[in-house]
Amino acid sequence: MTVVCDRVPLDAEVLSRVTAAIFRGEGADPLSVSLVVVDDAHMRQVNAEHLGHDWTTDVIAFDLREDTLDEDGPECEVYVNAELAAREASSRGGEASSELLFYVVHGLLHLLGYHDGTPAERGGMHALQRRYLEAAGVIPPN
Repeated sequence: MTVVCDRVPLDAEVLSRVTAAIFRGEGADPLSVSLVVVDDAHMRQVNAEHLGHDWTTDVIAFDLREDTLDEDGPECEVYVNAELAAREASSRGGEASSELLFYVVHGLLHLLGYHDGTPAERGGMHALQRRYLEAAGVIPPN
């Protein structure tokens, strides 16, 4: 895990339980994932550079499996925005770490083939996010 913004600390053991719950629940082989925790400015930069969007966002996931020549490198990279998680949690009276983990799960689900382009897809992903957080013993955000 690379931490650019330490505003919302993540417990490595909890993160491990969450990722294990996802891969087990999806019947998928675990992926080697590089998690990068960033702030608004960094996320905006990544979003502009890779997706052409000039705004910040909650999570961006990159599948590197076809691009990776280094067998020891990560298969995927997930960027999550700690500043946004702190704001969202504060506005809803929840825990910032739970909100940030919600973003992590969202990114991993994208890497496993899920989409959120329609309200139905988004609702399905959010239900799965909640289910996998609960399976790992994390109270999902409000």
